[in-house]
Amino acid sequence: DVAGAPIQTDRLVKEGDTVFVLGAGGKSGIMCCRVAKKKAGPNGKVIGLAHSNRSKERLERLGCCDVVLQGDAGNAISTMQKLMAANDGHKADITINCVNIPGTEMSSILSTKDGGKVYFFSMATSFTAAALGAEGVGADVELIVGNGYAKGHAKYALELVRENKKLREILEEMFES
Repeated sequence: DVAGAPIQTDRLVKEGDTVFVLGAGGKSGIMCCRVAKKKAGPNGKVIGLAHSNRSKERLERLGCCDVVLQGDAGNAISTMQKLMAANDGHKADITINCVNIPGTEMSSILSTKDGGKVYFFSMATSFTAAALGAEGVGADVELIVGNGYAKGHAKYALELVRENKKLREILEEMFES
């Protein structure tokens, strides 16, 4: 159920992008962080937001984020402020929302610069809240609805796990619990 997110991240992220991943310590989140780091390259930046201590520790252990933040993705202002403090006062080029609880749409929107992209890979997303919220705050961002299918997504996800031992170990631990 998480295999679509990494290939979509691969399609969205470009060299030099600043990528903000909400729900970064979960299954789809850690996979997206790994892909974002590869695609953004040495001139890009990946910032992950994890909710629990456990998910923050997983993300730090994976080592693919330039900055790991901890916080409540449901608190839009706090989330945006944390991102901007970690990113020299700037918003993200691309925000990827992998949070599995409702009410995180505005955190994603407010954390993304004008002209940026917000990819919602969460079935908890209210697309009404996202569209009307972006309009309400005057955010000129592209809102992208994720789904679990993309051509070649399963093969891509498996290769991603095969090529990174830490990622595989973390996912195995997560599926065991």
